[in-house]
Amino acid sequence: MRKQIIYLFFILFYSLQSCQSISVSNDIPVLQNKKKIGFINQVTDVKCDSCYALRTVKIDNKNLIFKIPVSLNNINNKNIFQEDYELLLDQSANGLSIKYNSLNNSDSYIFKIKKNKNNIAITRINKGSSSVNHHKIAKDDYVDYPATSICEKETNHVLSYNREINLNNYFINSDTNCFLCPSKYSVQECLEKKKMNTKFNWK
Repeated sequence: MRKQIIYLFFILFYSLQSCQSISVSNDIPVLQNKKKIGFINQVTDVKCDSCYALRTVKIDNKNLIFKIPVSLNNINNKNIFQEDYELLLDQSANGLSIKYNSLNNSDSYIFKIKKNKNNIAITRINKGSSSVNHHKIAKDDYVDYPATSICEKETNHVLSYNREINLNNYFINSDTNCFLCPSKYSVQECLEKKKMNTKFNWK
């Protein structure tokens, strides 16, 4: 019994140490020009111009601070501070990445992260958004299938530990190097199928 308890404790400790998490707080400050003007999910009468919240991600025991845009959303006739994006750190078999999902529309970004000695850099950016594929089935005959528009971009942006990082500055603003994928697949599945030149099944 004692050995089982020690084993379970070891597994729990290892899991906690291995987990790369994003800081979460019930009272996340909303800032404007570096001054606190409220908290996330707080009802307010304050004007919100270029408001933001700060989120901390730990990679290799070092903190990266991300600047998340904040807007006023009207809920039940009340103005409430809410973040525009959800920030998630993903460690998978495909490597390390940051998922940056819009909470206002279908846009979703994946920032591929690579560690080089003392630096951490964004090496690839993928953008996914809802779309429609006008699929030709016969001459002058088309059928519409729900799709995800995916755009890709190779890059090399070194992330600094000593300043706030705004991922919006690295958005893909061009329609070049984009393709449509059936919405039944995840963005990662779409990218893998494209890499393997697998034909998409639209039915």
